[in-house]
Amino acid sequence: MRKTLVVALIGAMAAGAMVGGATIAFAQGNAIADRKENRKQSGAAMRAIKAVIDNKGNTRDVIPHAAKLKELELAHVKMYPAGSGTGDTKALPVIWTDWRGFEAASKATADAADALAVAAGSGDLAAVGTAFGAVGRTCGACHDKYRAK
Repeated sequence: MRKTLVVALIGAMAAGAMVGGATIAFAQGNAIADRKENRKQSGAAMRAIKAVIDNKGNTRDVIPHAAKLKELELAHVKMYPAGSGTGDTKALPVIWTDWRGFEAASKATADAADALAVAAGSGDLAAVGTAFGAVGRTCGACHDKYRAK
């Protein structure tokens, strides 16, 4: 009996369920906060890349930021457990009903970040600008479909 209760409580906590009249939203709250922090870091990386482009800086300085964008994107797509679509979030329900599409949109962003790193390694500032624009378009395409305005 005790094992069953412990397993039920752990399952309820992970699902953000009601236990004894109190909502347990541990996993959900962390998922939303983690997503926000991830996107905050992505924004910082994008601003750093834009600064290099605007200042006609060394394109190689973009490489670590592009790598960070990819790392953040690969983590971001995993931050949407079932039940984490309510609360202080702009995530639209279509994320969970079109999961494959959401994963594909995330992969497009990760791939664009890879292409940005390659462009940065080439030393060609114009290519970096073009690749940076492609990253922005993949981000925007995902926001258009999967994020509330």
